Amino acid sequence: MKRRSLLQAAGIFCGAWGANQLPLNRAAQVLAQPTFRKLALLVGINQYHNAGLNGCLTDIELQQKLLIHRFGFQPSDIVVLTNQQATRSQIETAFTEHLIRQAKPNDVVVFHFSGFGSLQKLGTTADDIQPILLTADEPKEEIITNAISQDTLLLLLRSLATSQVTTILDAGYFYPGYSQRGNLKLRSRPSDPISQLSTDELEFQETLLASTGLDRTQARVKWRSGQLPGVVLSAANAQQFTTESPWNGFSAGLFTYALTQQLWQAMPDTTLRVSLRQASELISKRIDAKQQPILMGQKSRDRPLKPYQVASIEPPADAVITAIEDSGKIAQLWLGGLPPQVLEAYSPGALLSVETLDRPLLQVSERNGLIAKARLLTESPALQIGQRVRESVRTFPKEIKLAIAVDATLNRVERVDAISALSGLPRISAAIAGEQAADYLFSKVEQTTQVAALNPDAMKGTIPPAGYGLFSQGRDAIASTAGESGEAVKLAVRRLAPQLQTLLGAKLLNLTTNSTTSQLAIRASLEIADSNVAVQQTNALSADLFSVIPSDGKILSIPIGTPIRIRIDNRNSIPIHFLILGRDNQGSGVMLNPMQNDQSPMTAIAPSEAVIIPQFPTDWMLQPPSGLSEIYLICSRAPFQQAQALLGSGTGFVRSLPNFLDVAQAVLQDLHQAGESSPWVNAPDLFALNVSTWATFRFSYQVV
Repeated sequence: MKRRSLLQAAGIFCGAWGANQLPLNRAAQVLAQPTFRKLALLVGINQYHNAGLNGCLTDIELQQKLLIHRFGFQPSDIVVLTNQQATRSQIETAFTEHLIRQAKPNDVVVFHFSGFGSLQKLGTTADDIQPILLTADEPKEEIITNAISQDTLLLLLRSLATSQVTTILDAGYFYPGYSQRGNLKLRSRPSDPISQLSTDELEFQETLLASTGLDRTQARVKWRSGQLPGVVLSAANAQQFTTESPWNGFSAGLFTYALTQQLWQAMPDTTLRVSLRQASELISKRIDAKQQPILMGQKSRDRPLKPYQVASIEPPADAVITAIEDSGKIAQLWLGGLPPQVLEAYSPGALLSVETLDRPLLQVSERNGLIAKARLLTESPALQIGQRVRESVRTFPKEIKLAIAVDATLNRVERVDAISALSGLPRISAAIAGEQAADYLFSKVEQTTQVAALNPDAMKGTIPPAGYGLFSQGRDAIASTAGESGEAVKLAVRRLAPQLQTLLGAKLLNLTTNSTTSQLAIRASLEIADSNVAVQQTNALSADLFSVIPSDGKILSIPIGTPIRIRIDNRNSIPIHFLILGRDNQGSGVMLNPMQNDQSPMTAIAPSEAVIIPQFPTDWMLQPPSGLSEIYLICSRAPFQQAQALLGSGTGFVRSLPNFLDVAQAVLQDLHQAGESSPWVNAPDLFALNVSTWATFRFSYQVV
């Protein structure tokens, strides 16, 4: 009997037994289970002999939880090496014993490395410069003992019997001469003047060369031409920064955190390119275009390309139960699926539902970083470790602040004045960069002059002091915030106050994004108006779909002069009210003013209808200068009464909003009041947003 016929027969028998209320037939389940194995080696190093990082062990935990609870890896099939365990020889031995010797054709293999990297000359010619991953070994003066070279990594990957391998590298190679950029830490180190690998390493490479049938020249050609086995995901290219960021309660690599969070929310039909581009958008919020994840490997152009090349994954989740306490009444949760900006503000009182038939409710009682404790509120069968959890009611404080990091490179007087002036503004907090999580950076504007190449002593007195401005956490300038040379710190802060309020308004709107958890049946797409091509498309109840996807996963770029529009499809049986707000590529708060045929404002979409905004392509054409834009489409079952009262009336499709923060605060109040009341959430200092009543979509794109 053919396998398809056998499966059909098994399904018939299963249905018959179910009708007689007999135990479920396990034959069909066994047939449906994959016969391949899933193996992983995860390496994270915070503790180095001459420097250190803070987020690499968190990266490994993020990856491990994801592989187990979403991609079906068995804990016993995941080997983890951290800190002093992660020497060169131990990593290579674990790769050989755990992956090469065990993996069979079609098995799934994941190798993850988080730590320092560098560009190293390993020979006498320019072609001998290659990226290396720094290990936990103690450096020596004569030879390089603490590195896995590009050659070695390629040969290890080529030695696998399976092509279903995914390599994740959250290490940097470009070293600019400093280890801290703004509020972010760089994962790169300067190259070593030594160019000779140890004898043990060279002998290990010779063994791998013999087993793969390659020579060194062939190996390097394959790396340069992208002929790497499987899929390779790298945090950035060799000329860009790779960074880690402090968050409230933990540090993590920007790339690993963004990617794993997106994969927690990925639907079964979501491709890796979609998740990678969404991760790129999260990274761009912190370091703009200075860190762009890249996708390489021989299978990187497969269509469709599934994350980790796993065909079947567990349903999406915001959290997972990792421990049970107090006789089943308290659950410990891993919150890896929550968007980073939401996790930062997540408050005790939030409600989550366990993804079982009776959907018992859990209420968060405390949170420390990615870990929370939640109390079981409703009667339910015993909770179990590994059960997935989804948001039900999102809570966060009504008085959210904008956190500003003051650049540590400023002198002491400048830092003191900046912290004092910033802390004196309403709803603004300030601290020295690197000490805590932050939204933006306050620093001096770098000036490029013709004398920049001169000796520093020759430059003294020739360049006037620079003005101050706002930057992303990775020190990329925020549009329209740079001041004039010689500006005093306190005057600069006073000048920046309106922009800070606009940025706070955008932060508040960002806290409402929930396209993967909303229970409203809404589809929204950002389209090029004159071609019927959807460049970003999102559905609150299914996978995010992108019709135009750069192969490298970079953030979407749209040329100046392009007419764009938003299409909104209401698939609910009730009218849906909406607002469209955002920040344009000049950093100003704006609203989009949709008009009906009678030129009255459109504020709701009828049941089972779709609208296009704007109706005429010429109403919304991207204007210079170049820059990042973000648009928020907020939909709700209830009217936006308080927000509409502040918006007033006006003409033009794109309207500037000087009161952007007040409007954003009013939106939160409207969504709070639209939510179904819960007897378990009754805190006057919290916003409580019910996922069944609203959906917010964020469209982000670079105007070029």
